[in-house]
Amino acid sequence: MRVVILEPTAWAWETPGASLARYLAVPRITFGDLVREHIHKGTGLGLRTRQILDSGGPFPDELRAAIVRERLCRAADEGFLLAHHPFTAAQALTLDELLLELGAPLDAVLSLRLHGEGLERHVRREAAGRARFGQPACSHRPAAGTLAAESPCDVCGDDLRRRRADEENTLRGHLGKYEVMVEPVTRHYAERGLLVTVDVVGTPEGTADRALTALRQRIR
Repeated sequence: MRVVILEPTAWAWETPGASLARYLAVPRITFGDLVREHIHKGTGLGLRTRQILDSGGPFPDELRAAIVRERLCRAADEGFLLAHHPFTAAQALTLDELLLELGAPLDAVLSLRLHGEGLERHVRREAAGRARFGQPACSHRPAAGTLAAESPCDVCGDDLRRRRADEENTLRGHLGKYEVMVEPVTRHYAERGLLVTVDVVGTPEGTADRALTALRQRIR
């Protein structure tokens, strides 16, 4: 199957998409991983990306498209679960054109919806897992839901600290902005009859299982 998954980028721990890719037996391709790979290898696309990131300038759509094209040209036949792209209707149209060129149209677009109690559980879980420590080099992170701000880190010994960006209200605001940003993309794919919406409830594996059932019903 060839599937785009629309999921917030704020997941710090395993996402339903990671479990779903295993169920589908296809690679989970995330835009962030593609960028890091090009930067690490020092490719032409990676050098351009590094220049933009260092300058703080906007990430151009044509560069995003080139990075995605390079990977999907190698993945169209084997299937894929593409995450964190597209983010705009223009990027969705460009992706449609690429897959039409490759003769590998999408089977479905899965939108993971966070709302109500599911949203609040997600925010609390993410915030609990995003401790920052006094020693920047410390690699230890607590298990989700076990954060104790008064306790020292059991690796570096310094006090646990949290960035403002990792506080619950900030994470809740980012998720709200994501929903507004991605709405034109969901509308685009809904008009094409490709959109499948699944609520994020319970464990990532449970959500992935419901998503798999919904996808199979969609492509029958």
